[in-house]
Amino acid sequence: MTRFAAAIAILAGLAACDPVTNTAMVGASLVSLSYTDKTIGDHVVSWATDSDCALLHASNSEPYCKPHKTEEDLERERAEAEAERMAQGHCYRSLGNITCFREPDPNHSSTAKVN
Repeated sequence: MTRFAAAIAILAGLAACDPVTNTAMVGASLVSLSYTDKTIGDHVVSWATDSDCALLHASNSEPYCKPHKTEEDLERERAEAEAERMAQGHCYRSLGNITCFREPDPNHSSTAKVN
């Protein structure tokens, strides 16, 4: 409960700042949002609740706060994504990632083919 009280105090203190500070906070939130997909307020609420909270979750019709994922959850998701990618059949290396198709892609060379 002390984390929650501290978060309320931090957010209330930031809301009472002068216009210049508020403008700086909006700018900082936009930078934070572009790099972490969370605003500064989201980070404070995540810290206070020990959850993964983000406005982007809510904008995607998901709960605002979700429990943090464990290493096992992340490993399972990676394995599922890899299995799904391999099931699609024809995967090719492209800039920065691997793209898969059900049918062979005539625009990719066989040297770019992954499986």
